[in-house]
Amino acid sequence: MADVVIVRASVGIYDPRVYKIASSLSKRYSVLVLGWNREIEKKPVKRYIVDVEQLNFKTPYGKPDTIHLTYMLSYFAIFWAWVFIRLIRHNPKVVHACDLDVVLPCFLYKLIFRKKLVFDVFDRYAMTFIPATSKILYSAVNSIEELFSKYADVLITISEKSLNTFRKKPKNSAIIMNYATDVASDFQNLHEHEDKKDNALRLVYTGGIKKGRCLENITVAINNLKGVELIIAGMIVDKELFDQIISIPNVKYRGSLYPKDCLVLEANADVMIAIYDLKVYWNSITTANKIFEAMMCSIPIITNVSPELVKKLDFGIMVDYDNIAEIREAIILLRDNADLRENLGSNGRKAFLEKYNWTKMEERLFQIYEDLVKEYN
Repeated sequence: MADVVIVRASVGIYDPRVYKIASSLSKRYSVLVLGWNREIEKKPVKRYIVDVEQLNFKTPYGKPDTIHLTYMLSYFAIFWAWVFIRLIRHNPKVVHACDLDVVLPCFLYKLIFRKKLVFDVFDRYAMTFIPATSKILYSAVNSIEELFSKYADVLITISEKSLNTFRKKPKNSAIIMNYATDVASDFQNLHEHEDKKDNALRLVYTGGIKKGRCLENITVAINNLKGVELIIAGMIVDKELFDQIISIPNVKYRGSLYPKDCLVLEANADVMIAIYDLKVYWNSITTANKIFEAMMCSIPIITNVSPELVKKLDFGIMVDYDNIAEIREAIILLRDNADLRENLGSNGRKAFLEKYNWTKMEERLFQIYEDLVKEYN
């Protein structure tokens, strides 16, 4: 029996927000993570902070068009049934459902067994995955998501802006920002084993290898650029794109890493790069994990999101998604100016320590759960 079960429709062990939530809650409760291993990764789950169970069932992945989403419903039915059975087996007091695509079996479990449901919206599903041109489907998915948020015991979103996308805010709602955990104590050990053999500027990208992350433009920008290398780590969602970018000589792939290992990899870099397709509305109103991770790691970021925060705290360089020349110029500027890198990184680290750290979000998460489980005590 687990006190809390966290459900994510992916290999949740690679999700930084799942990792932070599970790590925090495990300090006070017994926690289990349920996930879906869609690509049947052969790497065994180890060194994770809580117990993990995964449905090993291969499905198409990473093609968020309308036809594909409709086709995927049959696969999701299998996953939902598996989740529901696991919930009955483990009988948690609280189910923490991460996004719309897992909430149905979690809601049914809440309804039938009179347990508590936390609906944590990492991404508004329609705003992230449904083309706005598909107006009927787009509206229907948004309405379904808002219906579940209404009947959840608590709705959690990642920012004030994301909460404001709900037409009617549920009575019990909270904001848990994607602030980073501080792993500075792990940096020294990693530096001792690093294989950096020259003074090349090390850029790092961690996350899904897929369209919409500007990877095509970034690799074009650094192709044949002396003194620069790009390290990427993450699940390969788009194999064709991966083959394209890995063919560039100064691009290296480190595989799929656990969130803490990603943080250590990032901290060992000189610059983080996180550029998102702003045609996807959700990308324009959310603050990515990478923004806060760069701050924690004391390194500057090259990005096109959260301009108010980046400019206010002065810890990065803003670029345009489609402007390869601008991206290249930003990389060259940071390559050739170590003092600028240090100043930007220092600004971010100072802000992280003062305000933008996970400790503050952890306290908020604890309060949410104290209120939910007090009737069981």
